[in-house]
Amino acid sequence: MFDIKIKLKTKSNCLVGNQTESFSIGGVDQSTVINGDGKPMIYGSSFKGAFRNIVRENDKEMPKTKEYIKEILQDLSNKYSQINQIDKTEKIEKLIKKIENYTKNPKAEYIFGIEGLNGMPRIFCTDFTLSKDNRNKDYFLIETKTSLENKDGEILSRPRTYKVIKPEVIFEGNVRFQNDYYSPKKVDLKNVESELKNMLSKFNGGFYGIGNSKSRGYGLIEISILD
Repeated sequence: MFDIKIKLKTKSNCLVGNQTESFSIGGVDQSTVINGDGKPMIYGSSFKGAFRNIVRENDKEMPKTKEYIKEILQDLSNKYSQINQIDKTEKIEKLIKKIENYTKNPKAEYIFGIEGLNGMPRIFCTDFTLSKDNRNKDYFLIETKTSLENKDGEILSRPRTYKVIKPEVIFEGNVRFQNDYYSPKKVDLKNVESELKNMLSKFNGGFYGIGNSKSRGYGLIEISILD
């Protein structure tokens, strides 16, 4: 198990969570997620989904992670295959075939787990909360954008108001790797950690973002790894 401590800085407006607020005078149609104190936060699930997408799209750059995944899958396959034939149910037989198929083409994204398959490693992401490094306590911007709606052949223009996190707001959180079931025999987990850190750095290239409305330029962030 290891933790990667992260500092996250917004580089553009960010709409994370797409929380709908009840309409009121001066209210907004959609808001970024806020905590009980009315301060912005970033759900760990939102960050994890964006991070997993990066790992999926850059699979070739993670050979040690794929080697580690293959090692785990082979170990699981061996354990299930050793079950007495009499005790093997149809469910177990299907599971063995499923594991064999995954083993033939191991993917780096399996480091986040495989649905329906116990014994796999897991990547957990904490919620990201405001860092003490923030000097400015003004965290939000209110933006109005126009959406076009086709109703019975008539194009209607509807203004929508968004409450977003402004640029240069700093958050902190953790990415945790955990595997309680398997200790690697061939792969050094430091290499897996190094590849994951390299994937995290891809947020800084301006191509990958988090949250909603990324096609409008929202969601750009900068990641720093904390020692």
